[in-house]
Amino acid sequence: MSWDGPFSPDLLPEGFRHDSAFVADIRLHYVTGGRPVGTAPLMLLIHGFPQNWWEWNRVLRPLGEHFTLIVPDLRGVGHSDKPEFGYTKKQLAADLFGLVDSFPNGPPHVVGHDIGAMVAFAYAWQFPVRSLTVLDASIPGIGDWDQIASNPLLFHFSFHQKPHLPEALICGGREHLYISTFINDRADNPAAISAHDMDEYVRAYTHPGAFRAAMEMYRQFPQDVIDNRSAGKLPQSIPVLALGGDRRWGPHIVARLSSVSDNVRGGSLPKCGHFVAEEQPGLLVQELLDLCKL
Repeated sequence: MSWDGPFSPDLLPEGFRHDSAFVADIRLHYVTGGRPVGTAPLMLLIHGFPQNWWEWNRVLRPLGEHFTLIVPDLRGVGHSDKPEFGYTKKQLAADLFGLVDSFPNGPPHVVGHDIGAMVAFAYAWQFPVRSLTVLDASIPGIGDWDQIASNPLLFHFSFHQKPHLPEALICGGREHLYISTFINDRADNPAAISAHDMDEYVRAYTHPGAFRAAMEMYRQFPQDVIDNRSAGKLPQSIPVLALGGDRRWGPHIVARLSSVSDNVRGGSLPKCGHFVAEEQPGLLVQELLDLCKL
C-alpha cells in the first residue's frame, strides 16, 4: 500500500474535508472523505491519547479507495467541544453513533486505537457495526484488565485518574514535553511520528479544556468497567480484528478480546510499537481490507 506523500492537517488530500456536526448537544469536528457518500461502506476511525484524528493520516488515502471514511476528534479533543462531563466510553461511543447515523450505507466498520479502541468496543455493544477492530489496547473490565490496571509500568493509568493533578503539573507549557515523551516511549520506531505530527498532537491538547477532558476519559475507567462487564459478550455475527505491535500488546491482544468474542482474529504486527497506524500503516490497511472482505 502506498500514497502520494505527506499532507498537512489543514490541506487534506483531494476528496477529504473538515466538517462538524452537533450531536448530543455538542459540536464534533471530523474529517470525511474517500469514496463518495452513499457509494461504499462506512468506516469510522477513532483516535487514542495523546492524539487526535491526525493519527490516521497515513491510511486515509488507501482506505479511502474502498470506504467512505469518518474520522472524528472525540468529545474534548482538538476542535470538538469540551464539556465538563460525558467521558465514559459508553457516552463517547453514543456521540459517534449520532454522527455516523446521519450517513447512508451504515452500519460502519469501526476501528479504534488506544482510548479509541475502548470507545470502539463500547460502540459495538451498543450499536450495529459491520466489524470491530481493536488496535493495541486493553479494554476496561475485559480479559486481563485487573492485572493491566495494577501494573506499575502503566503508571499513567493511575496518574491520569488523579483529580486535578495532571492538569496542574502539565498544562501551561509542559504539554509538548509530556506528549512527545509519552509517544516516543511507546513507539518501537519513534521516527514514524515526525516533529510535524507531534506539533499537531500538542495543538490538539492545548486547546482550553482539552487536556482536562482527556484526563476525564481515564477517570471514567471504573464506570467503564461496570458498563463493559454488564454488556456481556459481543454477538458472534460481529467479526473482530485485534492487532497490536509485537513490541507492545500484540502477543496478548487476541486472548484479551477472545473473552468477549467468539469471532476474533489478529495478533502482532512486526517491528511495531503502540502506534500501529503510523508505524505499520501498510500492514494495517491490508489487515483491514482482509477483514472487510469476510
